[in-house]
Amino acid sequence: MPTSAPHRAEFRQNLLQRLHLALRIAGRTVQFLGTDGFDGSDHPDGNFAAEKPLAETAMLLYVAGRHAADPALRDLFDKAIHDLVPHARSERMRWDIVRYPSVCLQLATPHILLGKLGRSDARFDALLAESATASVSESHEVVPYRELELMWLEALWRNEAPRPGFVETARKTALGRAIDLLNGTRDDAYAHTHAAMYYTDFGNWQGRLPRPAHEFLDESASVLARALVIEDYDLAAEALMAWPLLSTDWSPAAAFGFRVVASLEDKVGFLPAGRSASSQLLRLDGHDRTKCALATSYHTAYVMGMLCAVALKPDMASPFEIAGPAHEMALVNHLRSLIPSTGAYWERVFASLHTDEQAALAPFLLDVALMQASRRGDAAQMARLLQAAVTHGLADTSLCAQSAGLLTRMSALVARD
Repeated sequence: MPTSAPHRAEFRQNLLQRLHLALRIAGRTVQFLGTDGFDGSDHPDGNFAAEKPLAETAMLLYVAGRHAADPALRDLFDKAIHDLVPHARSERMRWDIVRYPSVCLQLATPHILLGKLGRSDARFDALLAESATASVSESHEVVPYRELELMWLEALWRNEAPRPGFVETARKTALGRAIDLLNGTRDDAYAHTHAAMYYTDFGNWQGRLPRPAHEFLDESASVLARALVIEDYDLAAEALMAWPLLSTDWSPAAAFGFRVVASLEDKVGFLPAGRSASSQLLRLDGHDRTKCALATSYHTAYVMGMLCAVALKPDMASPFEIAGPAHEMALVNHLRSLIPSTGAYWERVFASLHTDEQAALAPFLLDVALMQASRRGDAAQMARLLQAAVTHGLADTSLCAQSAGLLTRMSALVARD
């Protein structure tokens, strides 16, 4: 059902306010981290150079730029661009472009994206061209989704379509190959979310995917479920981007995920990376505390801002409405009873939902129950969950197929023993 004009105006304003928050955080991030990065040797995330927040700030501005003319964003957006330019094209950045031709495109990310935003620099372009054509410019080996990123950056820089091989490279990423939803690493999930960003130019390009879009989105829903369970809100927001990037209606699980991250942002004041606060942060004060707080939270805040920016696409419905086929509440309650309570924020949000919203989330609960049963090594529980999925018409998912495959391999192992 099309979204009514008053309702569209309401959720659009909500998303713009969240994007405004991300741009405010970007201003502070460039101020505190844009010159020297972060020395966090005793922090779990470790050190990072200034190139990281500068590149990510540029990506936020690139995506937000589609809405920069809106009065709610214009002044803040223009200031963020103004503040980023001297850092993106500093003398140190020029030296790094010359010294490291094998990663020159990555280093030049802020410069390239600023160019797409109307702030070009011919002298920096000429310097980048020298490094990009150096004999060792392709000497740094990268994984497929990173290769996709380089092709995307090169296409933007040269203002042309991606060079031949773009689609073939995409086939080697999670866009063309399934990831392990039960025992895969966070890096696997990260590769899944980022491949879609680069392949679609954050939703600007609508090329055909190497495999059916519903398969990719099905996996995105499982990545989202896992992220909400372990309270990895950076990954959760990235997984949520899949629906607007592919211009696809929000699934009930995706709308629920958006409800979780949005309400948490409202509660905390920004979207945090996770539940635990840094012990280091509590030992600091003043400038050092501000810098550490930004270093540990800016990225997730940026991802939330980019999610809101792509969710503002004209063809996207409200992400706040959880609507879909209603499943039996007996099934919903049964699945919920099988999921151990950990105090994760999604549990509180789920409990606050109307019955009809909860009834649409049986597939999400099935994902969570299967992943937790797998983590415990409870094959019997997995088998019972799969039987329930078949009975209720919920078994046609990647996670169910992978769970069945795991049980088959386990049976083969037992039979051999």
